[in-house]
Amino acid sequence: MGCFLLVVGASLAMDMKWVPLISLLVIFLGNPLLERAKKRYIYPRIGYVKLRPEKEADPKGIAVAAIVFVVILLGSMGLFTLAMGKDRGWALWFRYFLPGSTGFMLAIGPFWLGETYGLRRGYVFAVLFLLSGIAIPVFGMASGYKAVGFECLLVGVVSLISGVIMFTRFLRKVPVVPEEASYGSN
Repeated sequence: MGCFLLVVGASLAMDMKWVPLISLLVIFLGNPLLERAKKRYIYPRIGYVKLRPEKEADPKGIAVAAIVFVVILLGSMGLFTLAMGKDRGWALWFRYFLPGSTGFMLAIGPFWLGETYGLRRGYVFAVLFLLSGIAIPVFGMASGYKAVGFECLLVGVVSLISGVIMFTRFLRKVPVVPEEASYGSN
């Protein structure tokens, strides 16, 4: 997650035209690299276990949430424009509301991890996303898409550092299981 956020954040902070291409590269190259890392480091330590399928997320609920979010964004844009005029309303919405709402949207995933699995770092990342979505434009560091880019960069760096620490701890605590060890198979 940290690498993906760093790449997206860097491309948003630099130039918007590269976002789709870089995102596709990360998505399509990231999964094979992740699988290779699992085969090299994870499976030799804990094995491969096929878990029972989890209850699938309700696609209707996800679609409704996405539509509601888009309606809120567009509605807020309209309200800002009506209340303050076309140019001033758009500028204010783009400068403050877009980064803040992006921070809220990006906080949903880590918050869900905290709620579902009891991971405290999920809550920490959720708060970090929310605060960065508010603080970056308020303190004048960036606005609009660049603020969203810096937000992704900030949380990407923290996420990457956290992931490296967790992975290092895992490698130290869990030894490689010898191949001749059999677990229940004769």
